[in-house]
Amino acid sequence: MARQQNPGATEAELAGIAASLKKAHYQALALKSAQARRIKREMAQKAKASRVQAELAQARTAPAA
Repeated sequence: MARQQNPGATEAELAGIAASLKKAHYQALALKSAQARRIKREMAQKAKASRVQAELAQARTAPAA
């Protein structure tokens, strides 16, 4: 890909470009991973809050023993 973008570049320049492209690719993957983990964590927190609210509502309506 680096050679396609810069056909007149030297081997050293191509190596630097390739390293930059590789770094950018892995940074994009890391960002997507972090976003997915954040969404998963938020969904788990909402689910837990819903369960707690349901348990509290059930406890309020249950007759005292």
